Amino acid sequence: MQFETQRLRIRTLNSSDLHAVYQSRRDLETSKYIGKPATIEDVQKRIEEASQPWKNIDGQKLLLVIEHKVSGDFIGEMLFKFTHVAHQIGEIGYRLSPTQQRKGYAYEAASALISQLFEHFALNKITAVCATENTASWQLMEKLGMQKEGHLREHMPLDSGFADSYLYAILKKEHLVQ
Repeated sequence: MQFETQRLRIRTLNSSDLHAVYQSRRDLETSKYIGKPATIEDVQKRIEEASQPWKNIDGQKLLLVIEHKVSGDFIGEMLFKFTHVAHQIGEIGYRLSPTQQRKGYAYEAASALISQLFEHFALNKITAVCATENTASWQLMEKLGMQKEGHLREHMPLDSGFADSYLYAILKKEHLVQ
């Protein structure tokens, strides 16, 4: 999958992204609400996973890179996975490099991703999950038109212990009226 927005190019993660993804994923601040900082081996495994053919099956991740269209700078990553193909439910996730936050890139990229997913896949619902303390993430979900569907207790294993999470979702019919 590859598409563009006004400022961004979103494309499949590949081996040329190793250094940039590692620099972003090893950052303690961006890992705080997601999990342990990544090792270079973790990123290599992620790139190997991204190179596998897309099979439209539950749990397989479509791993994407966000880059600036003009400069080519690495902005961050996004992912999509079907959580239940038969029920037409998928999940998105996003992570921006610490130097690229607060510039509107997350909204621009995630909004375009949601549109692309509803257009190209048999989806009725797209979900996203974040730690309840990750205010920037759940505020972005709300800005994207997603609605809070649940508070999941001790749902995410983080370095600080198990954290509560919020579950957000948007339906295809809601996205079409935006």
